[in-house]
Amino acid sequence: MSNANNAASSSSAQELIQPHINQSVAQAVQSAADLLRNLNTIETTVIGVASASWLANPAMVEYKQIIESATETITFAAENLAKVGQAGAQVLQDLKPD
Repeated sequence: MSNANNAASSSSAQELIQPHINQSVAQAVQSAADLLRNLNTIETTVIGVASASWLANPAMVEYKQIIESATETITFAAENLAKVGQAGAQVLQDLKPD
């Protein structure tokens, strides 16, 4: 097979798989966004309850640990979304048709 045929075949394969790659990357980013939204909802509720409980009983410093842990979880989810987005963008850039 000549180089021209290999290039045409490669280009044709790229055209066939590109929509699937795009969709997979979009689904990965959407899943990470869903995780962030869900964890944010849960953890902000935890923070609110722990804050209210701590205000009612200031001697219970354990509430501070609960609040910090919930904050760390939210931070993790936000960082995860950023990493998934960056990785997805890199995949799309690497596989961008010529």
